[in-house]
Amino acid sequence: MPLTVIVRNPGSAASSPALVFDGDRVVLGRGAFADVRLPDPSVSSRHATVRVIAGEYLLFDEGSTNGTFVGGVRLASQTPRSLRSGDLIRLGRVWIEVRTHPAALTPDLPVATRDLAFRLVADAMRAVGDDTTPFVSVVEGADLGRTLLLPEEGQVYLIGRGDSCALALEDPDASREHVQLVRRGGAVLVQDLGSKNRAELGEGWLPTDKPAVWRRPAVLRVGRTVLALHEPVAEALAELEGAADEALPEAASIPPPPAPASVEVMAPVVEAPVAKLPTSVRRRPEPGWSPADIAVAATALFVMALSAAGLYWLLRPQ
Repeated sequence: MPLTVIVRNPGSAASSPALVFDGDRVVLGRGAFADVRLPDPSVSSRHATVRVIAGEYLLFDEGSTNGTFVGGVRLASQTPRSLRSGDLIRLGRVWIEVRTHPAALTPDLPVATRDLAFRLVADAMRAVGDDTTPFVSVVEGADLGRTLLLPEEGQVYLIGRGDSCALALEDPDASREHVQLVRRGGAVLVQDLGSKNRAELGEGWLPTDKPAVWRRPAVLRVGRTVLALHEPVAEALAELEGAADEALPEAASIPPPPAPASVEVMAPVVEAPVAKLPTSVRRRPEPGWSPADIAVAATALFVMALSAAGLYWLLRPQ
């Protein structure tokens, strides 16, 4: 029977995110390797595990700093506790709910798990007024220092030489509309629009037939321009995962958040289609002039001018 893990997210009363598993072990913790990443300093890196033994779901505390609680009772380290559908579990100050009932499994769990952690961190940052807007900056090229904010989910942002681009580059090697960026949940997707000189992401060519996920610290090369991605949420998540455990007072009373109006099973962001561009944007690669083209043309014009001058010298009236 699949296991659904619901994070009682205090940052969103309308819905709570969930992941659905069908394996024999689920790791709960703050670390990047956890199956359910709970980015809170009161949660240990490997806080607890749910294991399937003889067809039964058992919860184990993995020696966490602040303990694992079920029904107000703290589990002894490595002592199993049988789970029932609907049980509420507290890890540090974070509450989760487990359900065992037929449900569609979460596809591509590593990606969905990362998106869940991003969502929880973003909600916490917004709750205290921190800016979560990702942005792109030019770190090399004629437009050094310029930035492009990516505030809107699902919005297409164009980068290229054209005036209609959200980030218009002074780069002769860039096509008029070279690449597009789209935010999807915790990811930024980037796609080459059939540019003449192509675009590079990290160490490889950017595909033109589908979007790729742009992950830091990889840089994007458009013509002679190099762009870097800045993600405040990703930076905060990395800091949280690398921090020491925050010890809670022994007598800390942490009531569970109210039951959400709905449960949202996380889906991998990379499977979401990028919004199609208007027909006017979907064009064949433009001819464009590269510096090499200009140099060749200038040389040809110079040779033609010399030829014309020589011909005039020979045919001039004596």
